[in-house]
Amino acid sequence: MSSQGGWGIPGSGSLVETYETEILWGGDESKGLCLFGNAVYSGAARDAGNTPTTILRAGNLFGTVLAANELEEWDPTATDGTQNIAGILSNEMRAQDFDGNNTDRLFRTLLRGPVKADQLLIAGSALVGHAQEYLARRQLSRAGFILSDDPFGYKAGVNPRSSYHVANYQVLATENGTLFLAGAAATFTLPAIKAGLAYTFVNTTNTAMAIASTEGDNIVKVNDASADSITFSTASEMIGAQATLKSEYVNGTLKWLVNLEPGYTATYAT
Repeated sequence: MSSQGGWGIPGSGSLVETYETEILWGGDESKGLCLFGNAVYSGAARDAGNTPTTILRAGNLFGTVLAANELEEWDPTATDGTQNIAGILSNEMRAQDFDGNNTDRLFRTLLRGPVKADQLLIAGSALVGHAQEYLARRQLSRAGFILSDDPFGYKAGVNPRSSYHVANYQVLATENGTLFLAGAAATFTLPAIKAGLAYTFVNTTNTAMAIASTEGDNIVKVNDASADSITFSTASEMIGAQATLKSEYVNGTLKWLVNLEPGYTATYAT
């Protein structure tokens, strides 16, 4: 695909893409589920995975810079409003005019609908396998997007599942949102921490249950922001012991935040 002249005027230019990106899935019938709106894209927006970076590819996720009410690339660690997904670019767009000047543009934005997960981009990099993948899935699912590889929202953690275990278990990132039930003494080891993950653990027997971080030093507890694990082993306080752990950015660093069921005692290893 060759580039067009400025602002859609026919013309010749260097090769920009070898194919058209189609981010919608499900055929013509699914397009009735889509909601589009117009938004102003900042001329400062960039597609870090493209050459040139000023050509913004379809599938990129965008958030709104609140002070300017303009869209720029989604950044979950930001504090200017772009940490919240506001839409998906559905067609390729230039961030500059042909004189090389950043130029804000009013452009169509996909606000919800069925999309191909393998065509979505986070700051120009593939969503699938990205460090921010699960946080993006959660935000997209809650906004009404249906991803092709997870139409029920399991990976997004918004459609709960349950899993029963009677031995030590390595929790997977793809089990995001799962309720884990311990039926015997067990240690649940969390996956490598990524934004957007959350799990709940419930002990169903009078034996010890533990939850451990893979990296260590990243569980936030009372008066300590760098614990390694949580253990429920207090006599008469094991059956029904429950904890929910959720990954969140704390001053720019990912941590596991803990919410304990009241009435149960947990011990922490640091």
